[in-house]
Amino acid sequence: MNIRHECPKPNLSYSVTAPLKLHCQNGQLHVAQRWSLTGVWLEDEDVDLQGEVTLTVPFQGIDVSFPVLLTERTEDGGFHFKDLTVRQRETLSTFYQGVLSGRMVSTEDIITSLDTPVDLVPMSETEEEEAAGRAGQAPRALRIVLNVGLFVLLAGVLAVFLGSKLLNRISHIQLDHARFQAPITEYVAPDASYVKSLHVRIGETVEPGDLLVKLSDPDRDSDVEDVRIEVLTAERRLHSAQDRLDRHIAQYAVKREDLWRAFYRLWLPLRAKDPRMLIYPPDVQRAWEAYVHFTNGIDDGPGGYWEMRALLETTVEDRQLDLRHWKRELRHRKAAVGNLVLRARGPGTVTEIDAIKNSTVARGARVVEVEDRTPRLAVAWLDDRMATHVHPGMDAMIHFSYRGERRSVPGEVLKIEAGADVARPDRYGMILTIKAEGVGVMNTRKWFGRNAPVHIALRRPMFWDRWFNAGT
Repeated sequence: MNIRHECPKPNLSYSVTAPLKLHCQNGQLHVAQRWSLTGVWLEDEDVDLQGEVTLTVPFQGIDVSFPVLLTERTEDGGFHFKDLTVRQRETLSTFYQGVLSGRMVSTEDIITSLDTPVDLVPMSETEEEEAAGRAGQAPRALRIVLNVGLFVLLAGVLAVFLGSKLLNRISHIQLDHARFQAPITEYVAPDASYVKSLHVRIGETVEPGDLLVKLSDPDRDSDVEDVRIEVLTAERRLHSAQDRLDRHIAQYAVKREDLWRAFYRLWLPLRAKDPRMLIYPPDVQRAWEAYVHFTNGIDDGPGGYWEMRALLETTVEDRQLDLRHWKRELRHRKAAVGNLVLRARGPGTVTEIDAIKNSTVARGARVVEVEDRTPRLAVAWLDDRMATHVHPGMDAMIHFSYRGERRSVPGEVLKIEAGADVARPDRYGMILTIKAEGVGVMNTRKWFGRNAPVHIALRRPMFWDRWFNAGT
C-alpha cells in the first residue's frame, strides 16, 4: 500500500491516499484513493453520490461498512461527509489515525470505536450559528463605550466599597465579644436552714424592704427562746431586789423619826431645868450623835441602815447589769434569726427563685435572684495596646438584631477596667462598660436579653471634627 502525506489546507484536515470503497444505491462501486475525515475525492468527474452511500473500509481482509451521506461535489472537487454519527466518526477516525501513523489498527481499537455508547453532540458553534450571533451584535464602537463604562462603574463601586471599609477602620475601633449584662442582685442563705415561706413570685416587682423569703433554723429559734427565759428571770430578780431596796428606803423616815424622839425624850427634861446648858449628859449626847450620824448617812455600828442600803443598791445594780446583758444577747439572737429573713435591698424584678417551701438550703446557696431596676449595660473586650486610644465618655454605636430587624443605638463608654478576655482567658486586656443612650429600663430588657451578643464600635475623634466644631 502506497501512502502519501499532503500539507493540510486551511479548510480541510490532512488527506491520506488509501483505498476507500463507496457503494451507491444504483449498484455502482467507486474507490476513493484520497480521503480524510472531512470527505472523499474521486478522479471521475461524472460520479453522482447523492443519497445514501455505503462506505467500506478494508480491515485485514475484512470489510467494515456503514452508511453515510455525502454532499454534492464542492469547489475543491471533493464530497464532504454529512451528519456522521459518533460511531461512524470514531470508526473512520481509527483507520485515519492508523494510516497517518503508519501503524496497523488493532482489533481492540475497531471494537472500541464500534461500541461507542452514545452519540456526542458537538459543543462548538457552527459557522451558521456564529454568523447569526454576530448579526445581532451592536457596532464595535458602541460595544467599546459600553464596556469601558461598565469597567469604570465597577471600578467606582469597588473604590467606594474599599474606601468605606478603610474609612470605617480608621474612624472606628471595633470591640470584641460585646454583650449585654443584667444588673443582678443575688440573695443567698446566710446559714444552713430550711425555707419557711416564700413571699414573691417570678416576674413580680419589689421595693426596698419588701419581704422575699423567710428562712428558719431550729437551733437559732431555740437559742432565742432560751435567752428570752433568761431575760424573764433577770427581770424577776431585778424586780425583787428593787422591791427590797424600796422597802428599805421607805424605812429611812421611820428610823430617823425614832432617833429624834429618843433624843427629844432625854433632852426635854434638861431644857426645862437649864435652858442654857452647853454640855449634855453622856446619854443625851449619844442620842444626839446617833440622830446626826443617821441623818448624814453614817452607821454607828456594823449591819446598820446605811450599810444594808448600800448592799441592796449594789444588788439592784448587779441585777440591772445582768438584765441588760441578757437583753443584749436576746437582740443578738433575734438578729441572727432576722438574718434568715431575706428582704429586698433595692427596687427590681424577681427573675429566679431557687428554693421550695419547707426545703433545706445550704449556707451560701442562692435563694432569690432580683434584677435591679436600672438599664442593662454592655461589656466588651479590647486589646490593651489600644489603651491610649479609648477613654470614658467616648461615643459608641451599638448594633443589634431585634426580631430579625437590624437596629442601632448610640452609646457612651462609662468605665474601663483591666481584665481577661472571656473567650480566651489567657489574653489580658481591657473590659469596657458601655451604656445605651436614650434607652430606658424596659427597652433594654426588651431589646437586649441577658448576655445578648451585640456589635459595638467606638468612634474616634477625627481631624475634620475640629473643623466642624470650629465652624459651628
